[in-house]
Amino acid sequence: MKTEGYKKFGNLLSTRIPIEYTAIYTMGNISGEGFITDISPNGVAIRIKQALAIGDELHITSKISDDLTLEFTGEVRNINGNIAGIMIKSIDPDIQERFMKHIDGVLRFMNMKKT
Repeated sequence: MKTEGYKKFGNLLSTRIPIEYTAIYTMGNISGEGFITDISPNGVAIRIKQALAIGDELHITSKISDDLTLEFTGEVRNINGNIAGIMIKSIDPDIQERFMKHIDGVLRFMNMKKT
């Protein structure tokens, strides 16, 4: 399933949820481990040691919970030091649905709004 970039609610962007999940990423024959530092319905920020460029495509896998392993292909949209903003480009519909439920649950737990 393809996503359509940042989902906007009026002029507002989706809330980024600060977290820290271990993740494995691959880009061609390069792979490594990093930490997802925030999540939103459209993507993640990941802290890694690998130098990346805007437009690079990564395959990312991260065990979010016992019931959810986040796995998707994404594109580097921005870079700030060793943190890259990754927009989800392709994700299995079942994983996406479960990821969205996870995000909604975290937002409820943190008493935060979607925007």
